[in-house]
Amino acid sequence: MIDSRELRIGNIIYLNGKKTAAGSDDIAFMAKCQLLGINCETTPVRVTEDTLIGLGFSFEFENVSNKVYSKDGIKLLIHPSEGISLYINGEKFGKSFFYMHQLQNLWFSLFGKEITNL
Repeated sequence: MIDSRELRIGNIIYLNGKKTAAGSDDIAFMAKCQLLGINCETTPVRVTEDTLIGLGFSFEFENVSNKVYSKDGIKLLIHPSEGISLYINGEKFGKSFFYMHQLQNLWFSLFGKEITNL
């Protein structure tokens, strides 16, 4: 289950098994479930290579343990067990992540623009 405090309207999640953009009612429902200790059937959407291509990223290169994708000068380094790291001009920003809503939130925080593939 995703912590509702991590979400913004428009974040991509699985709700009742369906991939969807979270609305305000969805986030309020999740918060209520958390308060009551109920599993409300929400799970994060993992960022995949296909997801990145759908978001307009291009494959750059691969080495022994990482793959690198880029978009508009931004690089995402993917390490299977350590997650995805975002780099601008060779400098890492934020913590590594695995999920779409985390990428969306980081992207919006840095650039003030939404990034989505739905």
